[in-house]
Amino acid sequence: MVQVAENVSVFDINHQLSQLEDGQKFLRFPLNSTTDGLLPLGELQEVCPLALPTILPVPEVAQSLLGIINWRGKATWIVDLGSLWGACHWCEGETLADSGMALLVPWKEGTIGLLIQEIKTVEIFNPQLCLPIPEGMFSQELSSLAQGYFVNAPEKTWIVLDIDSIMQKIDSF
Repeated sequence: MVQVAENVSVFDINHQLSQLEDGQKFLRFPLNSTTDGLLPLGELQEVCPLALPTILPVPEVAQSLLGIINWRGKATWIVDLGSLWGACHWCEGETLADSGMALLVPWKEGTIGLLIQEIKTVEIFNPQLCLPIPEGMFSQELSSLAQGYFVNAPEKTWIVLDIDSIMQKIDSF
């Protein structure tokens, strides 16, 4: 199981899926101070800690593309996931974090990394209980990258992000 960010190590997604009970497993991480994001574990190849100095910046690309890393001997793009929906860019925050977590997902013939600040845990939900996002609930940018949401505990919203929509947005750069 995934632990809090400072104790997180690389884990094998396929091993996690082999232990699936009722429902579907989602990786949960903060989107902002009030909302968490969820990504289905089955759509991730790997999750690993990433030190920002290991990212090689590439000039004249979209601001969301932070640069490339050497992942398993291949050049792999790293994308600031938050900036895709209009959140503060990783490098423009009040305090610049020197590390984060890379969510590595299949992309075209390779892999792309989605950079987030931290991982909270793995959650299990019945995907059939995912609620559609009503117009105006979130920003248009965030809603366009989401499949729906779950409400967990009083007034806690967890948005299920849609990998296909995220990849389409990245492809448009």
